[in-house]
Amino acid sequence: MSTSASPAPAAGRRDMLRSGAPLITIGATWAARKGMMKGYEARTGRPAPLIRSREATMVQKILWAAAMAAVIALVEVVVWKVLDDED
Repeated sequence: MSTSASPAPAAGRRDMLRSGAPLITIGATWAARKGMMKGYEARTGRPAPLIRSREATMVQKILWAAAMAAVIALVEVVVWKVLDDED
């Protein structure tokens, strides 16, 4: 009987990643949100039209919220698809 440690099988690593999927998703959506906000500011020279912004119009706020929701949903779908992929 051997007592040496062997590497975890691929299925075990995949299960570990799946259990951490919510934290991975949170991190990925945080990064996407920060990237969008910095990109908007770099392109327009103004801060993103967040809800608390007094300078942004209601239309700008709604469009920004819709774009942000679409990107965050896309990130979540991609993260879960990658973690669910059976290689």
